[in-house]
Amino acid sequence: CLFSDAMGKGGKGKGKGGGKSKGYDLGPPDYVVELGEAMHECEEQLICKCTNEKIPYFNGRVFLQDKEQIGQVDEIIGLIHDFMFSVAMKDGKKASDFKEGDKVYIDPGQLLPLGRFLPQPPIGKSGKGKGKGKGKGDKGKGKGKGKGAEVPVVKEPTKFELRKDRRE
Repeated sequence: CLFSDAMGKGGKGKGKGGGKSKGYDLGPPDYVVELGEAMHECEEQLICKCTNEKIPYFNGRVFLQDKEQIGQVDEIIGLIHDFMFSVAMKDGKKASDFKEGDKVYIDPGQLLPLGRFLPQPPIGKSGKGKGKGKGKGDKGKGKGKGKGAEVPVVKEPTKFELRKDRRE
């Protein structure tokens, strides 16, 4: 099979990178939008303050304004409306080369709206009012008329009820 090694066992595409090779270059995006500003370096990663109202994908590619890739989003830290992110630097790039306030950019296709992370209102069933649900009623079954009479259901005692009986 052509993809057997890349897809791992079962052919589901989850083993060993899901069929993607690490060296594959997607090339620069058509355009980039500002993602944030550099703050400082920490453990060879660049820590940035997000200035975009959207949330970046984890592993989203991070660029300079000229679309040169510098790394990818590694961690997102802080409050949902006021957060920072770390950039794992690409080979040959150093976080120490960036000064505080330097802008970093991202492909707009790698941003999620803030609403995806906020609680959503419950989705109700349209067209039906409360308390009018269809139960397993007696409609058309004929109750207690010779053949097909309902047999009473005997309830099994629960563990709590069994323990209660032992104590008495």
